[in-house]
This record gives sequence, structure tokens and C-alpha cells, in this order.
Amino acid sequence: MQNPQQVYQQQAIMNASPLQLVVKLYDLLLQATYRKDQNRVRDVLNTLTESLNFDHEPAEELFQLYQYCQDLARDENYEEIREILEPLRDAWEQASKGQTEEQAAD
Repeated sequence: MQNPQQVYQQQAIMNASPLQLVVKLYDLLLQATYRKDQNRVRDVLNTLTESLNFDHEPAEELFQLYQYCQDLARDENYEEIREILEPLRDAWEQASKGQTEEQAAD
């Protein structure tokens, strides 16, 4: 039998929009910085990097930022990673909420 919390988390991921998934990735990344889990930090940064769509404007800047955060992770500078990515996480969450509100209005 599965852990009820795991079932809930799986359902939340399956029902999440692409923007909500990005927010969840940022949450995982930030949690890993607090735990000083270098492997997890690097894995999530790789996932974020691989998910970039270079057909859109901010992709190149985000790519460079994620590469910089990879360098910071190698140096175990987790606080600076948080300082850089927490505001971005909040911006993605605001975009996600705006998208949800637009869909509700339709």
C-alpha cells in the first residue's frame, strides 16, 4: 500500500499545469539547498535546463543563470543559489496564478 502523502503528491503533479510544475521544481531545488544536498540541487537544475524552450526570449538568460547556479552548487554556495532563485520561483508562481485565473474566467 502506498503512503497517502505520496499518492497526494503524485496526483498534484499529474494535475499540475506546466507553470505549476516549474514552481514545484523550484520548490524541490530550494529545499535541497537547505538540506545542502548537492546531488539533488544539480539534478533539479539539470531538469530545469533541459526543459528550456529556446524559441522564447528568456530561455538563454535562464540557461546562463542555471549554469551559474550549477557552479555555485559545486562550491556548495547554497545561500547564493537561494538568493538568486527564490525571487524567480515567486515570479513563476505569480505567472501560474495569473494563468489559473485566466482559465477560470474563460
